[in-house]
Amino acid sequence: MKPLIPLFFLCSISPGFAAITVFTTTGHPAVNSDADTRTVFLDAPDRQQNAMFGQLSSEPTAAAQDARSGLQRMSADQQQQLVEAWRGVIAAWKLGIEKYPAVVFDDVDVVYGTTDVDLAKNIRAQGGHP
Repeated sequence: MKPLIPLFFLCSISPGFAAITVFTTTGHPAVNSDADTRTVFLDAPDRQQNAMFGQLSSEPTAAAQDARSGLQRMSADQQQQLVEAWRGVIAAWKLGIEKYPAVVFDDVDVVYGTTDVDLAKNIRAQGGHP
């Protein structure tokens, strides 16, 4: 599904996340995280857009009409949820996240391949070697 929120608006938003951020998908939730750990589900925009709009028509005119209609029906809460979901994806892009899952420390150090925060801390402490 094509993104419905103008990306130029969202790209100007700074991530401002916690010192530890886990970038993942709903199928692989964060492990050993605490209240200070931010979890970003990279599949959230697609899930939310599919829930709000369903499958759009493959015919461009009908799809555009369906999308306009869906946007008009969106509540302020739904709009905010979609903005937040895209904000997380854009933060991953701005940080240069190359794959997921990834645990990011202080928007600088990245440990790929795990959602386990404790394991990622250990790998980071050992200079990137498990």
